[in-house]
Amino acid sequence: MTRRGVGAGIAALGALTVTASVYPTWYTNEGPRDWPLAQLFQASPAGEATAYWGSVAAPLAVVGALGVLGAVLRFRFILGLGWLLGAASFTLWAIMRAIDSSWQVGELEAGAWLCLAGLAVLLIGIVAMGPRAEEVEAPLSVFEGDPPQ
Repeated sequence: MTRRGVGAGIAALGALTVTASVYPTWYTNEGPRDWPLAQLFQASPAGEATAYWGSVAAPLAVVGALGVLGAVLRFRFILGLGWLLGAASFTLWAIMRAIDSSWQVGELEAGAWLCLAGLAVLLIGIVAMGPRAEEVEAPLSVFEGDPPQ
């Protein structure tokens, strides 16, 4: 297996970990499935989520789909979009929680830590993939013969 394939596998594992993090609790015995999507954009409690795709879990599920798609295609851009979506969702949630109430990092439960670990593994996988071979050799292919010194 190539370096790119190993990195893609690591990135997919990280993305699926982010998606799996919606099931354990994150904070005060609640998880992303319990919070409406609007909670990412407003500090006051927005009530209960009415459906899975209307909850904070929805963008994290999309991270898993982008992770699998990016790993199958071995395309770092798609994996990067997944990482960006997951990191933005977690960061917005944390900022809104900090604005809404006085909470501390020590109050986070297993699901939040699982999400952060999955984001770190996803990023490690993206970096481990490295550039495509044609991305490295392309700049030198414009010269006839030897490149200039």
